[in-house]
Amino acid sequence: MKTSTTVKMTTSTKILITLFFISFLGTSTINAQKVEVKGVVKGKTEEKAEPLNGVNIYLKDKSVYTSSNRKGEFTFPKTLNVGDVIYFSYLGYLKQKVTITKNSTNLTIVLKEDDNEMLGAVGTNKRFSSKRKGQ
Repeated sequence: MKTSTTVKMTTSTKILITLFFISFLGTSTINAQKVEVKGVVKGKTEEKAEPLNGVNIYLKDKSVYTSSNRKGEFTFPKTLNVGDVIYFSYLGYLKQKVTITKNSTNLTIVLKEDDNEMLGAVGTNKRFSSKRKGQ
């Protein structure tokens, strides 16, 4: 025959167990991998890749950003978590995204030239005239 025993927990024991689990969960999020990201951004044209000055570098869905200097170098102003996504954009080049890993401490990003041509006005000899009344 099986006998069962019941254990009565006092309120203070329940509070201690709850605090233990909260502290355990809190330390697991505190120990999340943080990465300081820096690197160089280059632009690849048909001839060669050269450093780009003023590349916009920003964190997805956040208002944290920076830009590259004239040598193409950058240091992100905030330490990032593994899994964060940063974007690199520059006029005339395709936007590129990079997902941060634990090895993303020193990046070399090469942006590819965009094939889109700027649209311009078709050549015409017709003078512009305003369609507003009184002019």
